[in-house]
Amino acid sequence: MKVSYEKTSALLEADAEKPTEKLVSTEDPRADVLKVAHHGSASSTNVDLLEAIQPRFAVISVGARYVYHQPRFEVLERLLGAGVKTYRTDANGLTSFYLDGQTVTSDVAGFH
Repeated sequence: MKVSYEKTSALLEADAEKPTEKLVSTEDPRADVLKVAHHGSASSTNVDLLEAIQPRFAVISVGARYVYHQPRFEVLERLLGAGVKTYRTDANGLTSFYLDGQTVTSDVAGFH
């Protein structure tokens, strides 16, 4: 799902699989914020999708002791290589993004 407000947008991948990511990458998915699919599993957030989205920010929703060892290193490397500032709920806690129509700002609550 893509949410847009004037000149700002966020792409929320949920559990998109490879075929869905391939389709989305052909549909002008450019967005400021990307919610990474599958808690950052190795099969998510491929290079073609990142090139199409060109996000400034990404967030990976994952528990601190997630049994599937996600987010995967490969996904974090892809995001880093694309210059995406990435937040993880296991490391950063609650993260919010504010889209005012012109800019996107983030707020990290952290752990208390």
